[in-house]
Amino acid sequence: MDNSVYSRLPWQEDQWHRLQQARRQGRLPHALLLCGPRGVGKEAFALAFTQTVLCPESDEAGRPCGSCRHCHLLHSGSHPDFQRVVPEEESKSGEIKIEAIRNLTAGAALTAQSGGHKVVLIQPAHRMNTAAANSLLKTLEEPTGDTLIILLTDQPARLLPTIRSRCQQVLFQIPPYEISLSWLEGKVEHADGDTLLSLASGAPLLALNLDDGELLATRQRMLKQFLSLGMRREDPVAIAQDWTGFDGRLLMDWLAGWVIDLLRLKTAQQPPQLFNRDQAQALHSLADKINSGVLHRYLGSVYEARARIDSNLNPQMVLEQLLIEWHACR
Repeated sequence: MDNSVYSRLPWQEDQWHRLQQARRQGRLPHALLLCGPRGVGKEAFALAFTQTVLCPESDEAGRPCGSCRHCHLLHSGSHPDFQRVVPEEESKSGEIKIEAIRNLTAGAALTAQSGGHKVVLIQPAHRMNTAAANSLLKTLEEPTGDTLIILLTDQPARLLPTIRSRCQQVLFQIPPYEISLSWLEGKVEHADGDTLLSLASGAPLLALNLDDGELLATRQRMLKQFLSLGMRREDPVAIAQDWTGFDGRLLMDWLAGWVIDLLRLKTAQQPPQLFNRDQAQALHSLADKINSGVLHRYLGSVYEARARIDSNLNPQMVLEQLLIEWHACR
C-alpha cells in the first residue's frame, strides 16, 4: 500500500462508522449533507468517504487499498467518476451557477463510467444561486442509481428546505478541546495550540491555518488599530482602506471576537475566558471606557456586516460604515 489514501480526522469516528455500516448493508442514500462549523474537517471526511466508495478493494471498516487504479486516479484529480462542483474562480459573486449543476445532468454525466459509483461533491453548497439550487432539486427528486451527491456547508439554513429534506444529514461539531489540542501538537510553529484554538473558537483546522507568523502579526496590528480607533486616535476611512483586500470572513470573525472579549472583560465577575487571551492587556485598556449597551449594539452591527460581506457587496464600503460606527461608539 502506498500513501494514496485520504484520511479522516480523529474526531470523526462516529460519523464514519454510521456511514460505513450503511455502505456494508447497501443502504447508502443518494445524497449526503455534511454540515457543521468551518474548520472541523468536512472536506477531509468527504474525500475519505469518496475513496471508500470508489475503491473496489475497500475493507469492511471502509479503508481503501490505496494502490489500485481508482485510488491513484482519485488522488491525481482525474477519476472519471468523481466530480467536484465549486464556485468559478473568476466569479465575482462567489456563487455556484446553474450551468455547473446542469453539467451534472447533461447526457450521461451522472452515470458511472467504471461500473461502480459516481460521486459528486458540491462545496460550499449554500453558495448555489436560486436557479442552481432548483436545478439540483430536480436531480435529487429523481436520483440516479449508483450516484452519490455530497453537499458540504457551514450554513445549512441557507439551503432550500426541500434540498435539506432530500439529503441524509451528517452533522459535525467542534471536537472536544483535549482531542483538538493533541491533534495540533507538533503541527504548529508560530503560536501555542491553546491560543490558536481559542482564536479559532475551537475549530482545529482553522487553528492550524492561523499558525502563520505573518498572519498573526497582521492580527496584532489590526487589533492595535481597532483599539486606537475606539479611542478616536485613528481615521476610520483610512483603516478601512488599509484592511480592504484582507479575508473578509476572517476579519469579521476577528472583529466579533474583539468586541465579545471587551464585553466579557466588562461584565465577568471572575477573570473571563477570552478569544484573544494573548492580547488581554491591550483589550483591558479600552474595556472600561465603553458602555456595555454600546458594545452589544456594535456586535450586532458586526454580525450584519459579516452577512453583507458574504453577500458580496462592496467590502470597502461595508468596512467603512462599520469602522465609522466604531469610531463614534465613545
